[in-house]
Amino acid sequence: MWGDTGVLVPLDVAKLDKAWRYNRVPKFGGRNPDTKFRYQEIKRRVGRGKEVELWATTVTREDDEEDALCFIEGRHSFAVLRDLGYSIIEAWVHKDEVAEIVRKYGPKRAAKK
Repeated sequence: MWGDTGVLVPLDVAKLDKAWRYNRVPKFGGRNPDTKFRYQEIKRRVGRGKEVELWATTVTREDDEEDALCFIEGRHSFAVLRDLGYSIIEAWVHKDEVAEIVRKYGPKRAAKK
């Protein structure tokens, strides 16, 4: 989606989930039939050991909210991995937003020895 302007970065699932405001996928797919169907299809692929196309997971800041973000693609995939207990995922971010998004939502760095 971002083409040459995208960067793949590791992000903390709990931090992303807390900041996700728009078009959320509820735990375990929720009650909406379309959302639940897409969620279950992705979960089946993960259960069969198939790769989830996280390359399509792209996040960006919400325009008017300082501490919020949205998924442009991959929200169902993210929700499945969240519910399966993943702690870190990789997501595409626009290069102009990388520093801020990694600072806010990146995993904690291990202390240097």
